[in-house]
Amino acid sequence: MRLISPVRLARKATRLGWRGAVDMVIAQRALLRARRAVRTRPRGGLLRPASASPGSGSTPPAVVEALERRAVAVRRASDYGLFAPTCLVRALALEEFARREGAPDAVVRVGVRHAGGVFEAHAWLELGDRVLGDTRENVDRFTVLEDFSGLPA
Repeated sequence: MRLISPVRLARKATRLGWRGAVDMVIAQRALLRARRAVRTRPRGGLLRPASASPGSGSTPPAVVEALERRAVAVRRASDYGLFAPTCLVRALALEEFARREGAPDAVVRVGVRHAGGVFEAHAWLELGDRVLGDTRENVDRFTVLEDFSGLPA
């Protein structure tokens, strides 16, 4: 677990304002739950094929806006929080927010690539044609395997 300077954390929280600081705490809790899921579920039991139809466009704009705010909070909690989460942990935390906010068509994407003699994998969350918590430029470098969900069925 990395140690964050309390002074650095306090400065960041001050700059975020009350709402941003609360969002970051909520995101940190979601990241902790997602990390626990990654660590405790049996191999092959973490992700399952998603039943949602990605890109259906049924998510209201207010929900998309709320999820984009949550994605910023997850990034901040990843940068300034208790631990440095993997991309899969971040994607699972965002998926939890998506379900709570009413965006059932959000899916966890897992992609792979072979670059410079190294095999790499990456996970992220997509809602329709939007990438949440990452950039389109980054995720387009990966070949998508399948759409997944990390939440219980």
